[in-house]
This record gives sequence, C-alpha cells and structure tokens, in this order.
Amino acid sequence: MIQPGITLLLILAVFSSICQQAPATSTRQYELGTTYSYHYTAAVLLNEAPPLFSQNATKARGTDVGYQITATVELTPVWQNPSDATHMLFELLMSGPKLSVRSRKAQQPDGFVDHSSPLDDAQSTPVYIDWNDGHISHIYALESETVSLNNLKKGIASLFQLQTSGIEIHELDTSGNCTVTYNSLGGRTFLKMKNNCQFQRPTSSFSQPQKILGFASVSSQQTKFNLKSDSDIVDTLTSTEVHAIRVKLRSQVGASVISRQYLRLNGESKSNKKFPAASLAKAVKSIIMSTNVNLIEDNLQLVEESVDPCETSSCKGLKKAVNDLRKNLHTSNVATPSGAGAFAKLLPIVRRSSKVEILALLKDSKNKPILPQLMDVVAAAQTPESYTAAIEAINFQSQDIDLAERFLQVVSLSTHPSEDILLGLLQLSKKIKSEKLSETALLSLAAVTRTFASNPENAGSPLVAKIHKYVTDNLEACSNEECKQLYMRVLRNLGSVEMLPILLAHIDSSDRKTSVWAVKAVRALPASVFLDGRVKDKLQRVYFQMGRRYDSSARTLALDTLLEHEPEETFLLEVLTSLSMGGSENLELNTYTLQRLQESAENDPILHSKLKQLLSDRPFLNTYHVFAQNGMSTTFSRVLYRNIDGNGTFSSSTEAVNKMMKRAAFDVYVRNSEEAFQLLSVGLFTGGLGSLMGFSSTEGEEEEATAGMEVTLAGVQLRPIVFFTGQGELMGHVWSGTASERTTALQATVLLQDHRQAVVLQSGFIAVLDMRGSVSFDFGGEIQISIWNRNSHSVVEDIAAWQLDGSLRLDTPFVKSSVDFTTNAASRVDFVNDVSFANGILLCLRMGQAEFHINYTVQKRESIPGTKHWIHKKKKRKDFIPGRTFKLNDQNSGFCNEMFPKT
Repeated sequence: MIQPGITLLLILAVFSSICQQAPATSTRQYELGTTYSYHYTAAVLLNEAPPLFSQNATKARGTDVGYQITATVELTPVWQNPSDATHMLFELLMSGPKLSVRSRKAQQPDGFVDHSSPLDDAQSTPVYIDWNDGHISHIYALESETVSLNNLKKGIASLFQLQTSGIEIHELDTSGNCTVTYNSLGGRTFLKMKNNCQFQRPTSSFSQPQKILGFASVSSQQTKFNLKSDSDIVDTLTSTEVHAIRVKLRSQVGASVISRQYLRLNGESKSNKKFPAASLAKAVKSIIMSTNVNLIEDNLQLVEESVDPCETSSCKGLKKAVNDLRKNLHTSNVATPSGAGAFAKLLPIVRRSSKVEILALLKDSKNKPILPQLMDVVAAAQTPESYTAAIEAINFQSQDIDLAERFLQVVSLSTHPSEDILLGLLQLSKKIKSEKLSETALLSLAAVTRTFASNPENAGSPLVAKIHKYVTDNLEACSNEECKQLYMRVLRNLGSVEMLPILLAHIDSSDRKTSVWAVKAVRALPASVFLDGRVKDKLQRVYFQMGRRYDSSARTLALDTLLEHEPEETFLLEVLTSLSMGGSENLELNTYTLQRLQESAENDPILHSKLKQLLSDRPFLNTYHVFAQNGMSTTFSRVLYRNIDGNGTFSSSTEAVNKMMKRAAFDVYVRNSEEAFQLLSVGLFTGGLGSLMGFSSTEGEEEEATAGMEVTLAGVQLRPIVFFTGQGELMGHVWSGTASERTTALQATVLLQDHRQAVVLQSGFIAVLDMRGSVSFDFGGEIQISIWNRNSHSVVEDIAAWQLDGSLRLDTPFVKSSVDFTTNAASRVDFVNDVSFANGILLCLRMGQAEFHINYTVQKRESIPGTKHWIHKKKKRKDFIPGRTFKLNDQNSGFCNEMFPKT
C-alpha cells in the first residue's frame, strides 16, 4: 500500500515535471467570443536632424512639428481554426479617432490639444487580421477604405505581431521585411527590436549612383510590451521609432522623424461575433456574405498615397513662376546664389508641368534673354514632358549650336533618367549633322546610358545592349584617327566593363592621341576592373614602354591610374629603380613620377607604408639620384575644406615637355571614409608650341601648333574645346587680342544632387524626404601675350554657387507637416598664371579662394485641411569662411620670387 506522504510527493513530482516542460508564459491567449478594448495613441514629430556633437541638442534643434492621434481599438477574435487553436481571425475596429496638435495651451510643455480635422468624419470600419500564434500573414480590408485609414489600421495591427521567445526572425509588417529580435526583460515584459527593414512595395523613391552625394540614415525601432499576468494578451505596449537623415557631405543639414505608439488594455467584454468555418477562406467568405462588403486580401506593408503637390508646395503655374524669377534667371546671375536659387525653385514646378506648358514657355519670345537658363531647368527635370518639349523647341540642325549643346550637356548629368529619354537621345544622335553637336549628343547618350544601367533593374535592358552595339559599330566604321578619338571619349562616358577589350586594344594604337584617350577611358571604368591582371599589366607596359614607345601623357595617366588602385610592391620597386637611372630624355616624366608618388603617399597610408619599407630595405634607392629630379613638371594636392563628414581637395598636375606645358589638369574631389567623387576636372592641352620657341620635339614627330581645354563635370566628359589650330590662327589671336578680355568657356546650372526617399513608419504613415542640390557655375578667363616682352599673363576664374533644398514631408488627408531646409554658398577660385620666356622659361602660378558664407535656413510647417490651423517656424544661420591663398610648391614659389622680387 502506497503511503499518503509518498502519494503527495509523486503528485508534486509529476506536476513539477509538467511545469518544467511548459513554456514560460501561460497557454491562454485571445479567445473567441471576447472583445478586447484598447486605448490607442500614435504621435509623429518632425524636426531637424539632431546634432552629432552638442551638449544641448534640444536647443540646437528647436521645437518640432507634428501631431497625435488617439482612438479606441476593439480586437475581437471572430474565427478559430478547428485543428489549430493558435490560428485565429481577428476583427480590428478603430472608433472615435481624434487629432491633436502641439500647443502652448496643453497641460504639459510641448503637449497636445485636440483639434477638429477631417479625421472626425472617419467611419468606423473593420479590418480583419490573419493571426497565427503571434504571426500575421494577411489582412482583409474593405475595398472602399481610403489608403490613409487603411495604412493607419495596418499600423495598429502590426502591434499584435509579437513573440515571447528570445529569438531572431524575419517578419513582414508595415515597415517591410525586417530582422526582428525578441528578448525577455523579466517577468511578463518583453522587448522587440527591428532593423534592416526592406520595404518591398513600389514607392516614389529614387536616388543617384553617387552615394556620397546622397543621405546617410540612422534608424532605431523598438517595442516594449507587457502581457497580462494570467495570459498571453497584450496589457500595455509602447513602440518608439526614430529616423535621423543627414546629407552625407554636410551632416549639419537634414531632418528627423520620431514615431511613437501606445496601447493600453481597458477591458474585456463578451461578443457574439463568430464565424465558424472549416477554413480561413470560408470564414472570410462568410464575413463578406453576412456584412455585404467586399474584402481585399493584403499584407501589412503600407501603400504610399499619391499626393497632389499643389497641396504641399507653392502652386504657382510655370509661366507665373518664371515671371516672378525672371530677374534671377538672367545670364548675369549665373554662378550666384540668386541664380542657383531660381533654378531650385523652378525645378519642381517644371517636373509637374505638362509638355504644352513647357513648350509654350520655351517658345515665348519674351523669354529669349533667359532661354539658356530655362533650358538648364527643363533638361534637369528629366520628365518625358520636359524632354519632348525641349526637343521640339530646339533646332538641332542650326549652325548656332550653343543652346542645343547646353541642353545636351545638362541632360548628360541626369540623375535618374527614364528609358524614354535614353531612347530619345539615341534617335537624336543619329539625326544631327553638325560634327561638334553630334559629338556632344554621343557623349550625352553614353553618360545617360551609364547612369541608367547603374540601376540594377535596368542593367539587362535591351536598349542598353542596343546602344552598346551602336557605339561599337560606329567605332569599327571609323576611317580616321579623329573619329576613333571621339569614340574613345564616348566609351569613357559609357564606362562599361564590356568595352574593356576594345579599350586595351586601342591603347596600342599607332596614333599617340588615340592611345592617350584610350588610357583615359580605361581610367574611368569601375574600380572592379583593376582587379583584372590584364589591366594592370597593360598599364605597367605603357608606363615602362615595354615593347614600344608611348606618348608621355599616356605614361603619366597610366601611372596615375595604377597608383589609385592598390599598386603592388613589385611595381613600386620598378618605378623607384627607373627614377634612379635618370636620363635627360626621361627628366620630365621622372619629375612628374616622383611628385605623384609623394602626393599619393601623403593621402594613402598603405602606399606610404609600402614605399617607406621599400626605401628602408634598399638604401641604394634612398639617394640623391632618385629624389633630385629637377624638371618643370609638377603635381600636388591641397585641401579645400575638411570637416567631420570628409574633405574637399584639389589636385593640380602639369606635364612639361622641353620646358613647355604639354598637359595640365586641375581636379576637384569630395571624399569621405567610404568613397571619393570627382566633382570637376579642367584640363589644358597644347602641342607643337615648342617650335615657336626654337625647341625640337622629343616625342618622335612634329605636330601642328594647337591648344585647347577639356572639362569633366561630375564624371561626365564634355566635348573638348580647341582654342586654335595652326601657327597662323595662334598669331591671329595674339595680334587681335581676342582673349584679352574675359571670355566664358563654360556656363550652366546643373542638378548635382537628386534624391527622394520614402520613410515608412510602423505607425502607418509614410514620410517623404526630398533633396535637390544644384550647382551654378561660370568658368572663364583672359590672357594677354606680349611678343615684344616675351611674356604672357592669364587669369582663369572658376566661379560657382551651390544650393541644396530639402524637405521631410508627412502628408495625409487630415493633417500635413513638413521640415524644409536650405543651404547655399557661393565662392570663386582664381588662377593667375605668368610666364616669362625672355631668358629661359619662368612660370609663376598663383591660386586664391575668395571669402564666402554658408547660409542655412530651416522652416517648419503644419496645417490641417479645412481649418485655419497653420504653423510656420523659421530660423537662419550663417557661417563665415575666410578667403585664402594656396602655397603650391617650392619650385613655383622660387619662380614667383624671381619674376616678382620683393622691393
């Protein structure tokens, strides 16, 4: 007989083992026949991006704008799977929604007070949730439901997608497909954290290939929830989501959004809402029949609601906007803040205008004085309407190609071109008869193709393949070297890895200029190309002239390219060894090489370490013969600005032959810790001028006297400009003083930054971030040449203005809030170049940057449609940047002191 005490111990042991096998939480969940009533609050606040370094972030940011919505939410299980008790269909009913806005009249500082709005008239309609043990796979919403209310209900439904195990899983909710981590905080409290959310539905978002010109986002999403002590039913829940978005190159500029949600269980009550069925599909069908409504199956992801731009910005018509900005659109205002600002204001208006409106604007004779500036805006708009209007307005067969060329140059900088624009450029390039304009059209076609193909969705486009074939077929049909050189420039803009074999073959062209352009085209290819051993081997063969002679410009370009892409120690050793050999024939190349090595080592710690180790291991290379190169060639770089986001630098290089400049380049880069982007490259080239000074060519052949300029803007090669060809034309300029007054070489306003991002919030709202950055520039100069005094004086002026306009906007039919930010600056860099060839060659280059201001403006707005509620807050800030001059190098300083001795 079992003793009572032993029986009790057995019962306790069995009970204990059962408890150990059971989950930590109660098995009781939501029950059929019960309605769970919750108080719900959602708040959304917009502000400037928080300062990265500030002891008083709140003061620095100022007050926010935003709103709060409160409602009663009733959650009722109306169906339960007969074979799985954890699989249910919930009815979610939101009733009595009320909008509140920030007000000083609130009981608490920065609190909210109720305000009438269109939300007051919202009907209380249900949404049904397919809930399976904390996972939500589908919802069923009324077909007649508005997008905004449906999104709001999805935001509430997402709060019931919860787990109580410490796991990491992927969930699909309002934010998209997210990596979600659950952790227990002890007792009945849990923490849910989301990251890496990928929204999988179409939005109005777009970006440009150059990430450095875009935004950096930092996001945080977490939900803390408490379950009832006796069941897995949500008792209280608080969700907080923060997105801080900053301009990568200027982190002081940006915006942030904070979204909070709160749930509190008010009580439970009995409900008669039940739809017994063998399956979910039959339950949904039963609901449709009994309620006489049509339900649409969906998931939790939000839908971006189309918003009339006239409801959120100035609704001026295009004609009126141009009339208001007419003064600022005149040529005299190019490269000024007012000119860049006019471009920024017009661009969104042109983007929403019809072809008829744009065409009428371009053909209006009243607009003829400002037509070039209008064409800049129309080209930058990148809409089918703007492109077709411009094509109809411009006469591409006219002998005056200035307007047509300017349009094509701005189009070549398109940030997110459509297939329609790409096809239009292909068709246009086949029709133009002017050689100069035809080249510009081809360069534009190639640049736009590159941008279009950089979008992964377009890489396999048949149109891209068609353009590639068109270019290669034309190259094969070339009957002269000038034609081949043109297509080397086209391939440079195209930047396609597929063209690598063609470019490598043309590097070995017997024509020196064709070879140089081929090296330039290879240098413009993606960095991944330089992992190919064939490329580095070819460039090394060019630099060391293995197997044949190459033009000195091809050799210096090959060197520059190799140094930019992790040069190997064996190559560096061979370069140092070649420097030690000297030789008058290689004096200028060696001088260029030494200075480029030193410059690159200053900016690349890895390269610096390699060179230091090589010189330490081989003392015979660390000698006078290596480091005493005394040619006229120079290369150096200087910092234009430096801040926590990165820096801006310029690099100047001059390749000399027979003490005469052969090739000079001035390159401007913006860099951060992740990438570098060439903003501008201005190059000068000359040939055959040595004969005028009594020097003979050292490159194997005499050539006709020539000089010109080539410009690369934001990575896009423009058509080279030739100043003169032949000694007769040169002397004609000298005697007539053609260039003795300032002449503009390149002038336009272009769209440099263009970004739109949908910021999807778990609470059921979608904020939209827009950014447009424009650069208005005027590159020009003048030169005086004195045959009698045997000297020349030239001034090159680079004048530019930059404006960035951005906004973070949250628009719904019942409330609209936004944070708008604007930053602008204008400056100039002057190069003064004096050359004396009376007694030998002396060259003095002076470079100065004028002082300027960086202006910041932030405006915060909020309105409620149909009411008088309107908030507008504005603040400004100005930073002063002093002017300065740059020390270039010791050799230049010596020449300047000799030419302009101090008295």
